[in-house]
Amino acid sequence: MNTFQQNVNQITGLWIVLPMRGENTLSDNHFQAQFTALKDQISPHFLFNSLSVLSSLVRKDPDLSERFIDHLAKVYRYLLEHRDDDYLTLATELDFARSYAFLLEVRFVRKFRVDFPEAVSADDFTLLPFTLQLLIENAIRHNRMSASEPLIVTVAREENDYLRVSNNRQLRSQPDTLSAGTGTRSLAGVQHRYAMLTGRTVQVEETELAFSVRIPLQKSGR
Repeated sequence: MNTFQQNVNQITGLWIVLPMRGENTLSDNHFQAQFTALKDQISPHFLFNSLSVLSSLVRKDPDLSERFIDHLAKVYRYLLEHRDDDYLTLATELDFARSYAFLLEVRFVRKFRVDFPEAVSADDFTLLPFTLQLLIENAIRHNRMSASEPLIVTVAREENDYLRVSNNRQLRSQPDTLSAGTGTRSLAGVQHRYAMLTGRTVQVEETELAFSVRIPLQKSGR
């Protein structure tokens, strides 16, 4: 079985109960727990939108569709493998966020982009899982985008052990209800998680032109 088919199976296997195959079969309870965990961590419309994009790509650009499936598999693998982790290295979170951003950039052609730091000492610091995903979602939720006025999210490491996630501010008249975040999946949820688990504050800075969130990084092993 080639890598392309393996990744397809990884994605569909998360959502479809496979036939009985002895000890390799997921129990109903285990499958339901995985499904619930995924729903709690990702936008309800994300999979639907991703599969719609993929359906179009398969016909128009097979090479890009294979890359898309690779990144989609990475996203869901990360969600399952790290949903119970308290902290992850910055390197691990950045790797996941790059895959997540790739899917969105393909979906919103020329309308959306995430810029990541080219070089960063990422193994010495940790942060809470899914932080970057939720902040990227937050930017999309509240801002309009177009080919002439793209929404650009920038992730940058600061010298004082903070990670800054910022975007150009071009507010929608109403937040996107299809990607609306609630509870732990909202910006307020991110702030609450950091206050409870790290005792440090997630800082929000807002001007007429830009919106920024500063995430406190933890030293590895702390």
